[in-house]
Amino acid sequence: MAPAVRAALLCIAACAFFAGASALGKAALTIAPGPELHPLQVTAARFLFAFLTLSPLLVVRGRAVFRTEVPLLHLWRLLLGAGGIACIFAASVALPIADVVSLARASTLFAVLFALWFLRERVDGVRWLAAGIGFAGVLVMMRPGASSFEPMALVALAAAILTGAELVAIRALAGRDPALTVLAINNALGTLIAGTAACFVFVVPSWQQLMTMAAIGVVMIIGQALAVQALRVGEASALAPFYNSTLIWAALIGLALFGEVPAWHFYLGAALIAAGGLLVTWRGGRG
Repeated sequence: MAPAVRAALLCIAACAFFAGASALGKAALTIAPGPELHPLQVTAARFLFAFLTLSPLLVVRGRAVFRTEVPLLHLWRLLLGAGGIACIFAASVALPIADVVSLARASTLFAVLFALWFLRERVDGVRWLAAGIGFAGVLVMMRPGASSFEPMALVALAAAILTGAELVAIRALAGRDPALTVLAINNALGTLIAGTAACFVFVVPSWQQLMTMAAIGVVMIIGQALAVQALRVGEASALAPFYNSTLIWAALIGLALFGEVPAWHFYLGAALIAAGGLLVTWRGGRG
C-alpha cells in the first residue's frame, strides 16, 4: 500500500474516534443525568482516563517511555490540544454537535498554513486546492445563516485554530519520539495541568456521567494513536483534508444512535470533502 494511501486511511479511522469523543463529551455535559459539569472537568477526565487506558503499556515499558529531547514541544502540543478540546466541549453545550464539529473542522486550513510556516513543508497548488475544496464542504455543512453563527461559534472557531496548530506540533513530534512516548507525555501532563484547573470547578459526578467521561478517554486515546501513526507516514499538510471526514463520521453516528437523517447539505458537503481527500491522495501517489 502506498504511504499516502496508508496515511489517509489511518487519518480517516482516527477521525471516527474523534467524532465519537465529541459526541460523548456533549452527552456528559447535557444528557447524562447528574449535576451540571464544567467543560474543564470533562476535559480533565478525558486526559485522566486516556492515561489510565495507557497505563498497562507504560508499566511494561517503564520510565524510559517518558524520555524525550523536546519537552517544550510536548508542552506546547498539550496546551494547544487541551485548549481545543475544552473549546469544543464548551461550544457543544450551546450549539448542536454537528455545528460545533463543522466549525472545528476549519482546522484543516490552519494546519496547512502552520505546516507551511513552521515545518517548512512544501505546500503546492494541488494541496491548497484540496484544502480549499474540503473547506468548501465544511461551509456547506455549516449552512451559513443557521444557528452555527452565534457568539458561541467563535469558541468553536478557536478550537479550529488550536487544533490546526496541534496537528503541526504532532507532526513535529512524530519525527522525534516514538508514538507511545508522544501519547504518554501528552496524557500525563494533560491529567496534571487540566486536573489542576478542574479543581476549581469540580463537582461529584453521577455514575452515568463518570462512565461517559471514562469512555471519552478510551475512545480518544485510540484516535490519538491512529492519528500519530498517520502523521508518521504522511505530511501534515497532505493529511489536512482528511480530518474533514470527522464531519461524515459525526453524521453517521447521529444517524445510528439518534435516528438523525442527514439533509441535502450533508451529501453535498461530504462529496466536496471526499473530493478534496481523493485529490491530495492522487497528488501524493504521484510523488
